[in-house]
Order: sequence, then structure tokens, then C-alpha cells
Amino acid sequence: MTTDVDWQHEIDASFGTATDVPVDRYVAAGHRAVRRRRLTTVAGGLAVAGVVGAVAWGAAPDRDPASPDVPVAIDRSSPASPAPTSADEVPAQSWRKGDPPARSGPAGLEIRDGAVVHERRDDLFPAKDSESAALDISWGGERWWMTLEWDGGGGGSASVQPGDGLFDSFDAFVRAEVAGGGMTSEPAGPDDDYLGGLVRWDGVELDTRPGVVVVRRVEDPVADRRSLGLVLRKDGTTTWMLVYRDGASWTEESLSGWSGFDDWLADQVALEGGAEPAEVPVSLSPDATVVAGPGARVIEQQADPDLRAYGTEADGATSAVALVAWRGQRWFVLLIGDSVSPVAVSKAGGARTLEEFVAFMADRADEGGVR
Repeated sequence: MTTDVDWQHEIDASFGTATDVPVDRYVAAGHRAVRRRRLTTVAGGLAVAGVVGAVAWGAAPDRDPASPDVPVAIDRSSPASPAPTSADEVPAQSWRKGDPPARSGPAGLEIRDGAVVHERRDDLFPAKDSESAALDISWGGERWWMTLEWDGGGGGSASVQPGDGLFDSFDAFVRAEVAGGGMTSEPAGPDDDYLGGLVRWDGVELDTRPGVVVVRRVEDPVADRRSLGLVLRKDGTTTWMLVYRDGASWTEESLSGWSGFDDWLADQVALEGGAEPAEVPVSLSPDATVVAGPGARVIEQQADPDLRAYGTEADGATSAVALVAWRGQRWFVLLIGDSVSPVAVSKAGGARTLEEFVAFMADRADEGGVR
């Protein structure tokens, strides 16, 4: 299919002007942000997912792109979301604490009962065959900016709270998300379902693309389901991956702050279980003092680093960076509230001081931070 429409021009024109955000879509430090955005496969398709919870499935009524502030209730008579039959009925799920008040699922867009939509924009990616929406939405005294995209193969969402300070406006957030290309991809060929372009796994057989070498394989690191931890190498690049039946996460070894695969895998397994990692070197007190944990020693620390892209300027946020001795080596650590992001000195781009580490993290914000 061909078109003479300049979609980039149309997209830019529809959102007006806003301050450019030099972040890969958005970056937030630590494990709280990782939960909001997780690479996961849904129904066999690859999507970037935000926090996904569940209550009664149903699509929100259609609205104009700029809709009034009205409570949203599920419209069970909406023709866009017919009631499922007994053959394809989707079990109702509950909304988890801390979840944003909207999500996409088999029935389309779902908005939590009682949520208030301040603004809605539809069809964010007009050149794609997916459905999408951006929401400025409130529920339970909290406000969220969200983008959601879904199609027959799955979907995903990205969300941020305005108070995090990552974007100056809802408009800037939407522009950044649109520039990222969305959360679903158009199938380009039979190899599109390879995770990270490297492997496929059906829960039993692992299929690698030509040129991919499995350096290490860990069976069932996620205790309650079939899963694989993988160290993969292709064309000189090493990738760490956690694969389970309904999703996956991965990073290039060079882009991870963890010094080794075992630490990274333990971190990902903890996140998949909805918990913080079992062991971190330090914590942050309410007055922004870095406190050493068991087996760790704080060598140097600095409060309030200038790392806005990671949320250090969010309302009420306390933050610090520290140089720490832990597990027989030295680590830099970025702390924002209860979020702890350790980066081995050997993985910090040659940084040797806290000032150099802050500069390294600021540079890496454009690439999605450290993972």
C-alpha cells in the first residue's frame, strides 16, 4: 500500500510545539520504572508493556481527541466491544495496586471505573494497522499520562505520572511516544517473532536464528513457570535474556549496569515476580543520606544529582549517587526514593568519580539508561 500523505508532518502538526525530550521515549531510574515498561510478548506478538493489571474487560466509549473531564465507566453495550461468547470469554482480572487506570486487552481499550479522562487522542500511528490512544487520566487522587497501542496480536502501554518531572507537558510526552514508533510492529516476514531478533521459544524447544550462539542456558530461573535464562552471542555482541512463556526481557551486556549475568538474571527474576531485587548494596534515608546494607561500604556520596531524565526533579523526590564497595568490587549507585540502580564501575564508561558517573548517566539517558 502506498500513500502520498506526509505522516511525520501530520503528526508533528497535530501536537503543536513542545520542548524536545532527549530520552528514548522516557527514562526513569530503577526498578519502579522497569515495571512500568517491560518488553513482553503478548499472544505471540512483541510489544512494549507498561504496568498491566486487570478488572472487568470492556472498552471505554469512543471520544473526540479532546474530550471533557468526565468519569469513565465501562460501556458493556458498545458495538466496538461485543460481549465475549462462552467460547472466547476472557476471565475478569483485578487491577493491581499502583497500576495506571487504563490498559489494552483482547476487548480493546479498558479504563478503570470512576477514572476521569481529561484529554484523549486517538490514532497516534496512522500509518499502522493498530489502534492507539493517548490519555491524560486521573483515578484515586493520582494523575497519569499514558499511551496505549493494540492489535490482534497483542498490545502494550507506556505511562508516566506528571509529578515525576520527566516531561514538561502531556503534549511533550505524547510527542516522545509517537517519535518512538509505538508498541506494536507490523510483521515484515516469518522471522519477526524472534525475541530480540535472536531466539524463539515455545516452552520446550529453543530456536535460534542463524549466527546466534547460546553461550549459557539456565533452566527455570522463574520458580513458578517454565523459563530460560540465556547468554547469547551474535556478530560479536553478547545479549542477556530472560524468556518465559508469555514474555521476555533482554539487554546487551554492554548496556547493563550489572557486572555479570547472574546478578542481572536475579534482578530480572525478582522484577518478574513483582518484587524488588532480594539484595541491593544501599538504601536512601528520608534526608537523602545513603545507608550501607549488609556487606556494603559507602565510600562517597552526593545528594540531589542533576539527572532530571531519571526523575530526580519529581515532586517530593529524594535522590543521591554514591560510590560503594560491595561484593568484592566497586559500584556506582543512583538512588531515587526506594529505587536503587547499581552500576559496576567497570560498566560506567570509564567514570572514576561521582561527577563523571552523573555525566555518564546523563549521556546514557538518550539510549534508555542502564538496565
